Amino acid sequence: MAKRIVAKTGEYQNQQNETKGEYTKLGVMLNNNNGDYMLLDPSVNLAGVLIKQNALAAKTGKEQRDMVMISIFDDDNQGQQQAPQTQGGFAQQQAPQQQQSQGGFSQQQAPVPQQQGGWPHGQ
Repeated sequence: MAKRIVAKTGEYQNQQNETKGEYTKLGVMLNNNNGDYMLLDPSVNLAGVLIKQNALAAKTGKEQRDMVMISIFDDDNQGQQQAPQTQGGFAQQQAPQQQQSQGGFSQQQAPVPQQQGGWPHGQ
């Protein structure tokens, strides 16, 4: 069974005015015949995650840390609506077809043009 590895880096208010956690996806934990292993996203800056966690701690009156606190969740709720996830400080979309509404604006991830053969002409 796959497990999500995430770090709580913020909070937000949902439509029912409940405080929910905002999480940064760090990777996944998997297992096979040789045991457990993790696949970590190399684009996540753990120093940045720690800064965001300490900013949240200062905002909520909690103690700041010198290590990143992570959580591991069973990945069994893929079909359910999840809290917004961030990576590198930017909100990410779950799939290009899905849209998230944030602050009254609808955000949709634009397709990334694919290039072949190295640098584009003119550079």
